[in-house]
Amino acid sequence: MSEMPSIQEKLKRVWENVDQIFLPNDSWWNDDDKCHKIQEKLSNLNPDHEKTSEHIDRIYKVLSRGVNLTQAAIDWEHPGIGSERNLTGKARGIQWRLVIAYSGFEITTKGLINKLEGQPNKDDFKSLIKKCQSHLPNYPPLNPPASDSSKSLEKWLTQEEKSIGKFLGLRNNDIKVIENWIVESHPVQTWEDAVLLARAFRNCTTHGFLVPRKVQDWKLKPIFKVLTENLAEILIAALETIES
Repeated sequence: MSEMPSIQEKLKRVWENVDQIFLPNDSWWNDDDKCHKIQEKLSNLNPDHEKTSEHIDRIYKVLSRGVNLTQAAIDWEHPGIGSERNLTGKARGIQWRLVIAYSGFEITTKGLINKLEGQPNKDDFKSLIKKCQSHLPNYPPLNPPASDSSKSLEKWLTQEEKSIGKFLGLRNNDIKVIENWIVESHPVQTWEDAVLLARAFRNCTTHGFLVPRKVQDWKLKPIFKVLTENLAEILIAALETIES
């Protein structure tokens, strides 16, 4: 029995297949038939995609940039940042692996749903996931770290006021996502919620509030790994929807 392909291989393979819909590069210029065929494929995710060469060119460049970023993230098998590659360096690497994966995911989502301006929101993610749901398995619940697994984490969770979101420099919806998961101990149970949790962790990482020591102390490293792969899995399902 042959081994199941890895998530790295799956993303690479499905993008190669989708890439073939567009190739040769620039072949859509002044070719209405080619534009129509590409638009039909893109319409599996959003019928508002245009048939113009200009639109097709822009979408292709966005998809290529985004997919390759996420591919680079999941190909980074032993992430670490720092000369000594100690536990802190490894935690930092795992954080930035997620940051890169999310950046690629967000860019690709914008191209897939034809929202090239602004940032995709919760409804956009929900719509994308619904369109490619048939290519996704049921989401396996993602539990938060146990409150007694870290004295540092327990200190924040036993305070009367829910302050962990603000401590992480988060705002509005990101605070709700983090506190629902880590304070209220509600497992992530949908693909959409996994994306929102990944976004919250991306934000507090890039803004410098979630330092690697906290990732280590709060037992978040396996969570970051799962969320990174979740983002790739959604992209695989979306690209398979275009391919079909």
